[in-house]
Amino acid sequence: MRLLMLAPIAVFFCLAPLVPGPVSPEPAWSASGSITEIRVLKNVAVMQKEVTLAEICDGDKLPPEWKGLMGSLNIGDAPPAGSEKYIDPGQLRAYLVRLIESQGLDPAQVKLEIPDKVIVRRDSTRLTQEQIEEIFKKFISENSPWKQHDVTVQRVHFSGLPVIPSGVMTYEVNASPKERYIGNVTVTVDFFVNGEKVRTLGVAGRVEVFGNVYLASRPLKQNEMLSAADLTIQKVNVTESVDRFATRPDQVENRRVLRNVGMNQPLELKDLDKPLVLKRGDPVMIVYDQPGLMVTAKGQVNANAGIGDNLAVTNVASKKTVHCKVLDGQTVRAAY
Repeated sequence: MRLLMLAPIAVFFCLAPLVPGPVSPEPAWSASGSITEIRVLKNVAVMQKEVTLAEICDGDKLPPEWKGLMGSLNIGDAPPAGSEKYIDPGQLRAYLVRLIESQGLDPAQVKLEIPDKVIVRRDSTRLTQEQIEEIFKKFISENSPWKQHDVTVQRVHFSGLPVIPSGVMTYEVNASPKERYIGNVTVTVDFFVNGEKVRTLGVAGRVEVFGNVYLASRPLKQNEMLSAADLTIQKVNVTESVDRFATRPDQVENRRVLRNVGMNQPLELKDLDKPLVLKRGDPVMIVYDQPGLMVTAKGQVNANAGIGDNLAVTNVASKKTVHCKVLDGQTVRAAY
């Protein structure tokens, strides 16, 4: 089937023109019956990307064969969603005359009723702020690493015209692979109507995350070891400092504070040393490791220490002090 092309003409009332092109002398789809009247509609709403001749005519006035023929003839692209195009009535009349002649009929025997102005618009749907917010929040809840009940979404806004053609709408949301879904989050939403991509909107919102943070229940002095009695938990907004404060038990257990901490002050990770695996007086195995020789001896540590720390250890048998490096909670290696 040959598609009928458009030939642009002057703009009328700032509406883009929609102008039928030439008719093939032998259309691939032919009407076998006669026709006595073609009534063109003054205002036409379409849902597809392309406009057919049948869509701008009163279907009740067309015999089935002619409705099929005219429905197969594309007279141009539909206007964008929410806008209009017009069809020049003079060119449309000439086009219909050629079409009637191509079917072996006398155009004088067919009544052509064509308005002075034919307006074609594409049905559209305006997306609401609520719809876009719901799409954004759903995406955050499905992709955020944070617990849903710890997250709030605020100040959702978008860029772009939220108007799409009418039809079955679907959408896809995309974010940067580096997105952490906290703080100011930006995504793109591609909208599809009847399977065809029709609009892309940039959507941004503020994602606030709340978490349980450990606070000092009393004033703490530098180098104090933490105990459960020294701590209290409070849920606070950690959006701007999610990696700053202690939020898990393993981040405070067997730790000492590296500076003075006031009462009810959150414990910052940088102010806590690494976990202690040895406390002053703990028994350990001292490993004397030299090329070709490894000897062990019982020892007792003289200070608190974590893995990798250097400290003094007393050899229980010789009573000598040995400088060692902590390997784990039971073993140290003598340093030479």
